[in-house]
Amino acid sequence: MLADIQSGTIHPVYYFYGPEDFEQDALIRALIEKVVEPSARLFNLDLYQSEDMDISEAVNQVLTFPMMSTRRIVVIKRVEKLNDSAASSLIPLIENPVDSTVLVLTATKPDGRKKLFSLLRAQACALEFRTLYDNEVPRWIQNRAAFLECEMEPEAAHLLHLSIGGNLRELNSELEKLKASTTGNRITRDDVAHVVATTRGVTVFELANHVGKKNLTQAQQALDSMLAQGESSVGIVVTLTRHFSLLRKAKWLSGQQLPKPEIASLLKVPPFFVGSYLDQARNFDDRELWSSFEVLLKADNRLKSSSRSDRVILSELVYCLCRGTKP
Repeated sequence: MLADIQSGTIHPVYYFYGPEDFEQDALIRALIEKVVEPSARLFNLDLYQSEDMDISEAVNQVLTFPMMSTRRIVVIKRVEKLNDSAASSLIPLIENPVDSTVLVLTATKPDGRKKLFSLLRAQACALEFRTLYDNEVPRWIQNRAAFLECEMEPEAAHLLHLSIGGNLRELNSELEKLKASTTGNRITRDDVAHVVATTRGVTVFELANHVGKKNLTQAQQALDSMLAQGESSVGIVVTLTRHFSLLRKAKWLSGQQLPKPEIASLLKVPPFFVGSYLDQARNFDDRELWSSFEVLLKADNRLKSSSRSDRVILSELVYCLCRGTKP
C-alpha cells in the first residue's frame, strides 16, 4: 500500500485496524505527505481521537471543501470508541465518499459485527496491522533498517530483538539511535550491544542468559536493575518464556545430530547464537524445561491478579528457573 500511496494512487476512504499502531502511524504520515503540501496543512489536515472529539465537527470537516489545495485529509483514530450514534454519522461518508477529502479511520479492536466495521471492510481501502510473530520481528528490523538506509547484520537484528522485545515503536527508536551513532551504513552485533547497553542499561536479554546459565546471583542482580529502570514485569515474563521455548527446542535438536546451520534454521535464530542456546539447554534436564513453562505461567497469572509486589513474584520466578524447582 505504501508504494501505491507514493505513486499517487489515493483512495477516498482508508480503514486501518489492528493492534500494531506504529505501522499504522507510518502509513498515515505517508498519506498526509502525499495528499497535502506542508504549506496548506494548517487548513486541510484534521486529526481526531475518538475519545475526546465532537463527531459533528469531524463530519463537517470531511464535507468542507479544501483551501489552497486539491484535497484535504481527516484522520479519526480508534473509531471503536465511538458510541453507536456517533458511529452511524460516519456511515454516509463511507457509502458516498467526498471526492475532495481523504478520510482515514483507525481501530485497535473493532467489533466486526457492527455495521460501521463491516461496511469499512467492504467499501474502504482496508488494511490489517496485526502484532508480528516472534520469528517475524528480526526480518522487520532488517527491513526497517533498510528503509532508514542502513544495512543490518542478521545477528545484530536478532540481538536487538532479544534486547528490546517486539514493540515496533521502541525498535524503531533504537534503530534511529544506531544509525546516528554508527560509522558507515552497516550495523553490527557489537554496535547493537554498545548502544543498547549505553541507552537502556541491563536488558532482559542479559537476564535470560543469566537464568539460562543458572547464574542465580547475576540473574537476581540483573532483575533488580531492570525493575529499577522501569522495565515491564509482564514483558520480562514474555521474554523469559520465549527464551525457555528456544532452550527446549535446542535440547531436543541437540539429540538429532544435526549440523549447527540446520539447527539455527529450525530455531529461526542466526548461527552465531546456536552455541549459546545449546550450552544453556544442557544446564536443564527435560523435567526442568517442561516445568519451567508451568512456573512462567503461574508468575504471569500472579502479576495480573496477585496483591504481592512484582519484585517478589519475579524474584521467586528467577529462583525457581535457576534451581529447577516449583514455587
